[in-house]
Amino acid sequence: MMKTILKHAAAVLLGAVILDLFCAWYYNPAPYQRAEGRVTDKVRRPNAWTSQAKEGFGVHHLDENGYNNPPDTNGDGISVLMMGSSHTEAYNVPAGAGAAERLEALLRADGRPGRVYNIGVSSHTFPRNAANMPRALARFAPADYVVIETDSVVFHSGTVFAAMDDRMDRLDLQGQELPAIISDRPLVKRLYRQYQALSTSQAGDDEDVRRAELEDIPPELLERYDAALREWFARLNAQAAEAGVRLIVYYHPALTPLPDGALVSDAQPECLRVFREACADAGILFIDMTDAFTRAYEQRHVLPAGFANTALGAGHLNREGHRLVAEEIYRAIREAEAEA
Repeated sequence: MMKTILKHAAAVLLGAVILDLFCAWYYNPAPYQRAEGRVTDKVRRPNAWTSQAKEGFGVHHLDENGYNNPPDTNGDGISVLMMGSSHTEAYNVPAGAGAAERLEALLRADGRPGRVYNIGVSSHTFPRNAANMPRALARFAPADYVVIETDSVVFHSGTVFAAMDDRMDRLDLQGQELPAIISDRPLVKRLYRQYQALSTSQAGDDEDVRRAELEDIPPELLERYDAALREWFARLNAQAAEAGVRLIVYYHPALTPLPDGALVSDAQPECLRVFREACADAGILFIDMTDAFTRAYEQRHVLPAGFANTALGAGHLNREGHRLVAEEIYRAIREAEAEA
């Protein structure tokens, strides 16, 4: 009887070890903690390893601040600060394939010193990064540019004014902070998260970011949106100028391939126009990735999002998407400096 019990216990233990190793490869993100000085609302554990293979594949060693950056081997300071969401965070592609690292390689090929430093963190939408930008600029002191990613050009007015006045509620850490015995064991961490998802109601992002679904927006609503954006962007650009840097905003839409081969963007055209013009009037460099993504699809039959282990065109930016983003930011910097 005891021998049978020991065999069963050994089998359970072996199964747990195998599942733990599988989870360590398949999805084992480093746990979140609060970022120093709220340059971002949260950050991964500094100097930790993170890996995942459920959407794309990436294994990354986080830096001393908990962000996804390679070791600083040059020691010549930060030239460009990149802020964004999980797209900028770039855990879905291998180390070296993210837009920040690709952009730095392009700039250094021109003989320009300085790092392109990536502080992208999941769930950090454009309004949240805009609110945190002055603190990020004060802490990291980039010499030349700050770049903010957005995948939407439609924001609720309450979100706009909360971001403008730095009144946004801080993102939580996805439930209560986990003790080390849980956060350091891939299998136990996944089981805990599954239990948490089943036993609690997850509200998701609380920023009330609303995408327009109608073809036509009432002119008076569009006018109010335009006025709010212009006030917001003027303030953002002034904050960047006070820190001695140029602000760049790049927009990457979700693109859906149709059965007939056409590519459809989720952008609301009128809101995109208002967003673009508000950036231009404020002096912000605005990059719309739609054309670059569409050319890549039409000429080389590649999409900027989606992976072999997920769905075509869906989800986070892939290697091609990161490459195109880096090239478009590099081109915008070169053109802006040539004009200056």
